[in-house]
Amino acid sequence: MSRNNGKLDVEQKIWDICGILREDGMHIGTYVEQVTVLLFLKMMDEREQFGSESIEIPEDCQWSVLKEKDGEELLEHYNRVVLPTLGDQDGIVGDIFARVNSQFRTPVNLREAIREIDEVEWSAIEVDVKGTAYEALLQRYAEEAKGAGQYFTPRPAIKAIVKAVDPDHDDDIHDPAAGTGGFLIHAFEHILEKTNEGLDLSRDERRELMTENLSGMELVPETRRLGLMNLALHDLQPQNFEVGDSLSLGPHTDESYDVILTNPPYGGNQKKKRARDDFMVDTRSPELNFVQHNMSLLKQGGECGMVVPDGTLFQSGAAQRIRENLFEDFNVHTVLVLPIGAFQPYTNVATNVIFFEKGDSTEKVWFYDLRTEMEKIKKSNPLTEEHFEDFLENFDSREESEHYFSVSIEEIEENEHTLSYKQYKEFDDGDEVAPPEELLTELQSLQDTVRENTEAIMDELEDE
Repeated sequence: MSRNNGKLDVEQKIWDICGILREDGMHIGTYVEQVTVLLFLKMMDEREQFGSESIEIPEDCQWSVLKEKDGEELLEHYNRVVLPTLGDQDGIVGDIFARVNSQFRTPVNLREAIREIDEVEWSAIEVDVKGTAYEALLQRYAEEAKGAGQYFTPRPAIKAIVKAVDPDHDDDIHDPAAGTGGFLIHAFEHILEKTNEGLDLSRDERRELMTENLSGMELVPETRRLGLMNLALHDLQPQNFEVGDSLSLGPHTDESYDVILTNPPYGGNQKKKRARDDFMVDTRSPELNFVQHNMSLLKQGGECGMVVPDGTLFQSGAAQRIRENLFEDFNVHTVLVLPIGAFQPYTNVATNVIFFEKGDSTEKVWFYDLRTEMEKIKKSNPLTEEHFEDFLENFDSREESEHYFSVSIEEIEENEHTLSYKQYKEFDDGDEVAPPEELLTELQSLQDTVRENTEAIMDELEDE
């Protein structure tokens, strides 16, 4: 069996198991969670059998006990013993099983799901095969479950951002909006690739990479659970993959990192008038506050690769003031303009990736235009790694080309610190006509600016 076929077989096997749960009346968000917890129990059982380092599971909750039961006894044991006991455990077990309730209506389907999972020796499957298969399940979840797409970033985009930032094994790497852990996983895989599959690392260096150097925070407990499972399937058990609000003050805001890789939520409006006392600019915009949060987290010389909507780059008001601060204290060296539909089917918002380093101020910004004359990304034309090949091949050389062009900070300052690529690029006839999605984003950004200004006036009146 080829490696690719192996991936497809495992992917189909997981989806077949999900089919059993669908027949039990579960919707996609529920059965992804239920399959996750059963897979975890099976893999921990395999690790113990093969003498590998495993996570301790209470005896009554172990896979060997579960698979020997049947009928109502099985359903009763799973509902009243296994899940409550595991949810009360310390560490990763309690994190994964916290607040998990069985959604199985019949013992027949629970028994069938256990039987199907038990047929596969998951520990014998290559990490990247089973990991990719599980990520395919998460992608389908993101596509089909309402609102779930905000937690899933297309993997070709993640890989490109990680390769551009190029983290090292001893870097402290963080994602403040971790979702299902995609950035951390691909940072780990990138480091393995550049260290001869980890063979160039000492045992301690590899252990630190897998447990200490990767960290994340995710607001939604259920999404964090999927992230923990995704990390476990890639043989990662970060000690600091936490549930919480990155934009609130707490112990996490005292930490600092060498590398930040993230696609934070955008759109909407935070309730609090002032997100954080340590932020220089007051705004209710989540994406703008995440820019400020990432600025505050970087170590000297550290680098951030961050997805932002178009409006972050050209809005006036709070957005402009944040950009001014960013240019002054950070080197915003690159803006990657993503194609329209890059995050389809998750969002229609036009997006970019900004790369900035802490230390020197910005003198020149390089733009890479992956949008002009680019066919819209859609199901029949998905985002692929090939879309980013030229961007990455010329990332270090930085020569002017059809897609790469640079703008001095003086010109940017003359244009109200805007980072809109259209402000600086010379277009061929017809190319300057913006696609509908870009116009929609510009309209939304204008509405956001008007709303922000109105709220600022209302806040001032309230304070008088």
